[in-house]
Amino acid sequence: MRAHFVEAEASDTLSSSESVYSLFQINNSNRNAYTVQLKINGRQCSMEIDTWAAVTVLNENTFKSMQTGQALVVMQPSMTALRTYTGEVISVLGTVMAEVEYENKKYSLTAHVVSGQAPNLLGRDWLQQLKLNWQNVEHVQQVTDYSRLHSMLNKYSSVFKKELGTMKGIKAKIYVNPEAQPKYCKARAVPYALRPKVESELKRLVSEGTIEPVQFAEWATPIVPIMKSSGDFRICGDYKATINRASRLDNYPIPKTEDLVATIGGGEKFSKLDLSQAYQQLELDEDSKKYLVINTHKGLFAYNRLPYGVSSAPGIFQRVMENLLQGIPFTVVRVDDVLVSGKNDAEHWDNLEEVLRRLAEASLRLNQEKCTFMAPEVTYCGHLIDQTGVRTMPEKVQATVEAPAPQTVTQLQSYLGMLNFYHRYLPNVSTVLAPLHMLLKSGVPWQWGKQQEKDFAESKQLLLGSTVLVHFDS
Repeated sequence: MRAHFVEAEASDTLSSSESVYSLFQINNSNRNAYTVQLKINGRQCSMEIDTWAAVTVLNENTFKSMQTGQALVVMQPSMTALRTYTGEVISVLGTVMAEVEYENKKYSLTAHVVSGQAPNLLGRDWLQQLKLNWQNVEHVQQVTDYSRLHSMLNKYSSVFKKELGTMKGIKAKIYVNPEAQPKYCKARAVPYALRPKVESELKRLVSEGTIEPVQFAEWATPIVPIMKSSGDFRICGDYKATINRASRLDNYPIPKTEDLVATIGGGEKFSKLDLSQAYQQLELDEDSKKYLVINTHKGLFAYNRLPYGVSSAPGIFQRVMENLLQGIPFTVVRVDDVLVSGKNDAEHWDNLEEVLRRLAEASLRLNQEKCTFMAPEVTYCGHLIDQTGVRTMPEKVQATVEAPAPQTVTQLQSYLGMLNFYHRYLPNVSTVLAPLHMLLKSGVPWQWGKQQEKDFAESKQLLLGSTVLVHFDS
């Protein structure tokens, strides 16, 4: 299915100053896609030409990719609404003034930014200005790609079922020191505003078999309600107060980002797969269940599946996933995120199908809404990755750049920690930050003067000017 934006009359429910467009969806199984390569704000960008689209649309990832360089691209509030054929309004994140370069000519054009990973659409507003050289427009055979993707998703539809997956043939085991004394913690008070959400989540976990009520327990852990950025609600046990102190840590190594990136170096496009409720797709062995009981205001519940918060859970799950997907070229896994690539589309499709085949055979489940297929760039482990290399993420850069000057040692440690995440992108960063690190030494009095302010500002400029780290090539 392909989405198109076409002009429509303003709705009575919207301000008369707002521009309103309708979003039609048509079956494009017999429709070829034409693309053109433009340079937008200094970066190459593939745009799908769509003469049905009244306005030009950039997806959120493309906008974020523009945030690298000396200056951030500012997104302005939008007075435009996109409407589906059935009347649903799709909000626009904002508009940006894009510096567009095509065939040695430069234009300043307005683009609308929408959320999601849909293709960038080159609409009639830009087409009227750019005057494309149609003879040189590349005819991209995306029909085959879309057809193959739909065929593959249908073939492995079991992987995308909403039900909780269960890893075949493997159960997680928590090793506890036999001399450890059981620790029973009382249930913590839950704010009244959160109680309905906690109770609803407990019912959901019981209904899918993740937990079950029990009357007695030697070990009991209080819970921590967590609201995720996506709006989902999660219950975690505060196991650092109980079993994490007595269990033996699974030291299976979590791979470093640079090792993962080196493995997919040379890849042309990328598919990112997100495992749904990752840890909880692993069942617990019977002996381990007694250690992972949670204590809530609704009583005691024992976990039947590996829960979040257990110190050994990342290592256990990493081992399982690496063993499952070992030997597939251009494929890396970091706990619950799988990244697949290939030197060309054909190799990419083969690798992706093999990954889906193994996941299906193991009865694991993916969250299709969070999966990305055959994308020119993806966000992975806090970095933007494309075929040219690795770069910083705009939102992380912006948060660091906008940080105020620290007033205490603690605030300085927090700033340096944020900056250190991207230290590999910053040349001579140790020299620049040396005076700031001096303030962290024991016995050194806090003194924030002109030199510290200068180094603080220079460190931000280093981050703004960070360049792409190319993929390793032997």
